[in-house]
Amino acid sequence: MKIKLLPRDNKTRTQEQAIEYHNSRKEVMLSFQDVFNLDKDQLEELRKDWKGWNWLVTSTRIDYSKNTVTHYVDSKVIKPIVIKLKEIPICQPIYIKELLSTQSGLDYVRALINQKKATKEKIISEFERISGKNADNIRFWTPTETNRKERPLRAVLLNFYVGRFYVVGNDWFDDGNGDVGFSRGVLVSSAIFSNKAIFDIEEKTITIPMQRKLRKEIEQQQKKTKKVSIWWDLKTKIS
Repeated sequence: MKIKLLPRDNKTRTQEQAIEYHNSRKEVMLSFQDVFNLDKDQLEELRKDWKGWNWLVTSTRIDYSKNTVTHYVDSKVIKPIVIKLKEIPICQPIYIKELLSTQSGLDYVRALINQKKATKEKIISEFERISGKNADNIRFWTPTETNRKERPLRAVLLNFYVGRFYVVGNDWFDDGNGDVGFSRGVLVSSAIFSNKAIFDIEEKTITIPMQRKLRKEIEQQQKKTKKVSIWWDLKTKIS
């Protein structure tokens, strides 16, 4: 997946406010998984957003009552991605290596980066790359059981604090009580289709050449379920 980071507008918002802002601009709001698809130059730019006690607010939200991690939550531009987990560990806080030593911790981090088969070694390497910190300075926060019951919906935020990189799944998302930070819009291109679509006006059809990888995925779905569901949001304007 290719990601292009859009400029920020230098106003801090809660997650709820940021989602509304990016929706109004018809932009995809940066999710936690998107951070791992940025190149070196874009990462250096993004790190400025969480320096100097600032937070980076992502469009990734955790529902502790359902044990789900959702990327692009409440987006009107892109379909949200919901990942269901058996459990989400309590981190008060916890270093990345310790978190990954348990199956629940490994599954949780895989959900955050949306890579269900990522190895521990790859995860650590990627977190060191995006943060510019070594593993001994990468920590995770999640709420206690009591706090989860009181407010199960939490935003995922990033920041640097006392020389460490923090992944925080502990913050309220809404206007009244949520922590505020910078957010980013992104251009997301999954490169699923080629740009050589064929329009047949007489037959009223559109033929879109697909990449070989997607064709194989569709064939696998057909073998399992005998049908294929593709989410599509097509908006056209003819003048």
